[in-house]
Amino acid sequence: MRSSTTSHNIFPTAPTTPGAMTTLPATAKPKAIFQLTSALTLFNSPSLISQVTSPLELKPLRVVVRYGDSVSGMGWEVTFGGTGFEQDVNIVAWTVDNLTDWTIEPKCYKTLNDSSQPIKVLPVILYKTPDSVSISVLRHSGPMVEGTEYQLQCDIQNIAPLRNLVVKWYKGNEPLDNVTYSNVSKTPVDVSPTLMISPSRDDDGVQYRCRAELDLGPAGPQPHPTVTSEPLTITVHCELALILNFFMIINQKQNHMTGIASNLLILS
Repeated sequence: MRSSTTSHNIFPTAPTTPGAMTTLPATAKPKAIFQLTSALTLFNSPSLISQVTSPLELKPLRVVVRYGDSVSGMGWEVTFGGTGFEQDVNIVAWTVDNLTDWTIEPKCYKTLNDSSQPIKVLPVILYKTPDSVSISVLRHSGPMVEGTEYQLQCDIQNIAPLRNLVVKWYKGNEPLDNVTYSNVSKTPVDVSPTLMISPSRDDDGVQYRCRAELDLGPAGPQPHPTVTSEPLTITVHCELALILNFFMIINQKQNHMTGIASNLLILS
C-alpha cells in the first residue's frame, strides 16, 4: 500500500490539491510566522479515507508565553491508529522569536483525499506582568483614628490578561482578601481594586501590602508571576488619646491667652 504526504498553509494562495507541496513566499514571511502548516501522511486508497478518523492532536494543548519572549517546539501530529497498518506520525514545528501579537490564533489544518480540511486552533495565552503595583489610602492622609473605616487602593499598571489576575491583600503576613476578574480582554489594562479596613489601636505600625499574581494554569510558569507593592505602614490613634490631646491643646491655648491678658493688665 502506497502513501503520500500532503502539506498546506492557510494563506489564500495555498493550493488545495492533496499531495501538492508549498513554500511560503519571502514577502509573506512576517505573517507566516503566525500561521501553521500541517504535514500528514494519508493513504491513497479511497476505501481508507473513512477509517482515518483520528482528529488533529495538539501537543501541548495550549501555550503560555510572556510578552516579547520567543516560543518554539510546539508540534502538530496526526496518527493513524486502528487501520491495521503501521502507524505514521508527522510533526510540524512552530517558532516565533518575539511574540507580541495579542490576538494571535494559530491554526493547524490537514487536507484529506476527499478535499475536506479538519482544523484545530491552538490556544495561546500571551501575558505581561505589571509595570508597577502600589498601595495608598483614598481621601485621607496622616494618622488613622481607631474604629474609623478607611479605603485602601491597589494601583496595578499595564497587566494582561486580566482574567488570569488574582489581587491578594495582606496585613503583615496575614492574607485578607483575593480579587479576581471575569473580563476576557487580552490586551494590557490598568486596574485599581480597593479594600475597606477599620483599624484598632493594636494595628498601630501594621503594614499593608497588595500583590498582583498571574495564575496562568498548569501550562503557565510555576511559581506564578507576581509583583508586590511596597508596604504601607499605618499610624493609629485611639479616641481617648485624641480627646486628651484635644484638651491639652485647649489648655495650652487658654494659658497662652491668660498670659497675654495678664501682660496687658500689668502694662496698663
